[in-house]
Amino acid sequence: MATSNLAWADKTQASVPYTPSWQARHYLQLLADDAGLPLTTSHWPLPAAAVQDALNAVQPANAEQAQALAYLQRALEQHLQTVQTSFQLRNRAEGAGGFGQNHTPGSSFSLASDQAQWTGESVSFAGRIGLKLEQSPNSLQTEFSGLGKEGQVQLRPDNAAAVLEWKGVNLQAFAHQNWWGPGWQSSLVNGHNSPAWIGLGLQRASVQRSASPWLSWLGPWTLEGFVARAQDPVVVANQPEGYLYTGMRMTFKPAPWVEVGLSRAIQFGGKGRPQDFNSYVKSLLGQGANRNPGEGADSSSQIAGYDLRLRCPTRRNCAAYVQLMGEDSAGSGIPLPYRFMSLFGVETWFDQGRYRAFAEYADTSVDAVYDNTHRIAGYDNGYYPQGLTNGGRWVGSAFGGGSEVVTLGLFDAKSQRQLKLHTGQIHYSLGAHLPGSNAPKGEFLGVSTSQTLRWGSYRVTPEIEWLGLKDGQRVGDNQRHHWRLGLTASKPL
Repeated sequence: MATSNLAWADKTQASVPYTPSWQARHYLQLLADDAGLPLTTSHWPLPAAAVQDALNAVQPANAEQAQALAYLQRALEQHLQTVQTSFQLRNRAEGAGGFGQNHTPGSSFSLASDQAQWTGESVSFAGRIGLKLEQSPNSLQTEFSGLGKEGQVQLRPDNAAAVLEWKGVNLQAFAHQNWWGPGWQSSLVNGHNSPAWIGLGLQRASVQRSASPWLSWLGPWTLEGFVARAQDPVVVANQPEGYLYTGMRMTFKPAPWVEVGLSRAIQFGGKGRPQDFNSYVKSLLGQGANRNPGEGADSSSQIAGYDLRLRCPTRRNCAAYVQLMGEDSAGSGIPLPYRFMSLFGVETWFDQGRYRAFAEYADTSVDAVYDNTHRIAGYDNGYYPQGLTNGGRWVGSAFGGGSEVVTLGLFDAKSQRQLKLHTGQIHYSLGAHLPGSNAPKGEFLGVSTSQTLRWGSYRVTPEIEWLGLKDGQRVGDNQRHHWRLGLTASKPL
């Protein structure tokens, strides 16, 4: 395959989507906070060319920043110019995965090609082939059939894309996960707890500040919208199987110390639901949403909201962030979100940027209608009894709807080691969701650690995690108390 030249021309070219590892995201955030990297860091994936353009604009002020920049250049070059393989051996058990962690409750193998690229006079193209073979991501499932989404072993495209760039916009067919939000453990709207979305979308090809005086105040910014079909196994009667998921997000940095995100997600259609074009347009306009009984069928189930990250003043090495995601309200006028789930976090980095520590609180409950003293589970909708799930797994936070969890985390980027502690309440189940089951839940305590080692050209990552939940009983491979042990080996070819 033809590989890309990282010395991008002034005109942004088509490039495959790029999501960093947690180590690379740590260094990107470090350069954004301390070296003025002109890049949004709460919206992934971004076009690889946009990330490269931002890295080219950085002038390191010290040795630590220079080392971080060199690490990121190598990571991006490897993403674009090598075939990547990863093989994970893991016992069949759930975990509290966060950013950059494999959701699969078992073993998996993935393969992704390097980037192929073609450039014409007014358009350019980039492509990448990727596949993932994994045990079923639904740890609560007990009956399996075939090799598809109902199978015990599943093969699907992953980390793959075909991108056509024209006039600064990428039109892309893709199979990848998204991470929308400033959190390190949870995204309330679109996270790494579920399989890749397979869909079509548009994304701004660059993250640079706009030359237009009407938009220049946004600073570095990106805008994305896509439509994907859920790979949802049948877990409950009358389930609208195969619904369409529409995701929309805009992220911008009007000042170096602040980043703002606006997100929206829509569940539409599926087996037994209206799926015509007019109904879809109504869902995009927020019409016919959250109707009362007797008013006709809902057009869709929707969540939308806001997130904000603020760096501490006077260049102190700390930041705070918040994400609020609520239902789109019904009624006349522009639908605005209300009844919010919430995420709050603080973070700090120290020892010349080697370490990052964070504390994050996620509350995935919402106020009951007309009764602010009563809280109910988020991600629920009467027309979609499987909840907001893909592959049988929560699309947002791994803790699922109705939960309250505090996570403390410590990253050592130099040694590529991470340690996390979780405590709180799980309302339905961790990771996967089976409506009506008495899956493990209740008071929750978990601890996990992983360490990446190099052995020649291999990167080997052993992991260990212990989880304990007070209530419920074992369902499928989801247990109240268990150890999860894993070993991941990855190698560029």
